[in-house]
Amino acid sequence: MSDTQENENSSPPTPADPPLQNSIMKEALEKGRPRYFRASRGAARGKSGREDTEVFADNLMVFQECALLIGERLEMNAVAHAIVYDGETACAFQFDQNSNPKNPELVGALVNRRIPMREMLTGLREYINSK
Repeated sequence: MSDTQENENSSPPTPADPPLQNSIMKEALEKGRPRYFRASRGAARGKSGREDTEVFADNLMVFQECALLIGERLEMNAVAHAIVYDGETACAFQFDQNSNPKNPELVGALVNRRIPMREMLTGLREYINSK
């Protein structure tokens, strides 16, 4: 079968399909641990696989738009961190205060449980300080 026929017969992944799992992703899902990411200059990096990093990057784009809108509305310029709960999934980001101000980075996390906000933010700070 040619590559074209194979691609035509296979269905493309949908947002509801779970990301392919590497060992980091598999362990995080089994134990309900956050998967951490770094992002700067329009690119996100993570160790839990390309698909998982893409899910985080998609969430991050929405977060950034919302953070700017909320920050402007509150006359704060920007929001330093955010957490969103979507069913049994939590996603968060926080600016890395240790990064270069001319090239700021942010860190983020995805977890497959409703993690308490304090626990999520503590995990993000620990991740920032571990680098």
